[in-house]
Amino acid sequence: MSNWIQSIRDNKKTTKTIAGIIFIFNVYAMIDLFFLNESMLEVLERLRMFTNISNMIVFVVVGLYLLNIHQEKWFKYLAVIGLVAILMTGIIYHALLAEPGMSFQNHVVHTINPVLFAAFYYLLIQECIKLRHVWVSLILPILYFGIILAVGPWTNWYPYNFMNPTYGDQSLGSVLIFCLGIMLPVIVLFTVLLVLLKNFIEKLIYKGLN
Repeated sequence: MSNWIQSIRDNKKTTKTIAGIIFIFNVYAMIDLFFLNESMLEVLERLRMFTNISNMIVFVVVGLYLLNIHQEKWFKYLAVIGLVAILMTGIIYHALLAEPGMSFQNHVVHTINPVLFAAFYYLLIQECIKLRHVWVSLILPILYFGIILAVGPWTNWYPYNFMNPTYGDQSLGSVLIFCLGIMLPVIVLFTVLLVLLKNFIEKLIYKGLN
C-alpha cells in the first residue's frame, strides 16, 4: 500500500487530477451555499451552521493545494483543522440528524465531502503534525461555541439543541459543561487518533522507500 501511495504522490498529474475531482464537489457546496439562496440574509443564516463552515474550510484547503501553496509550514495545521471539522460534520450528522430521503446536496456536504477530504488528506498531504499540536483542532470549535453562545441571547437562535441554554431543562452552565467538558475532550481524542493514523501511514511509506 505504501508504494502505491508514493507512486501517486510522485505523479504530479495524478495528484492534481485527484485533487481537482475532489475540488469539484467542494465548489458545488460553495455554489449552493452562496448563490442558490433567496436572499443575502439566508446566506448569512446558513453561514451559522457548522456543516457549512467545515465545508468552506476544506474548500480552501483543497484550493490552496491546487495552487501549490501546500508547502507552507502552516498548511498542515489548517488541513488538520479541516479534517477534524468535516469528519465531525459527517459523523454527527449521520449518527444523530440524518433522515431518510436525503437530497443530493445534503449528501455532498455531509457524506461525499467528508469521505473525499479524508482520502485527500491521507493520500496527498505528506506533512504530519506532532501529537503535541493536536490542540489546533480545538480552535474552530471553541470559536464556534463561543460566538454562538455569545450572540444567542440576541438572535434567539442556536444551531443545535445541545448548544441551546433555553432548551428543555438546560441552562448556560449545563451547555458549557457539555461543550467544554465533554465535546472538547472528545474532539482532542478524535484528533489524536487521526494524527496517529497519519503518522503510521507516513512511516509505512518512508519504510517502503528505504
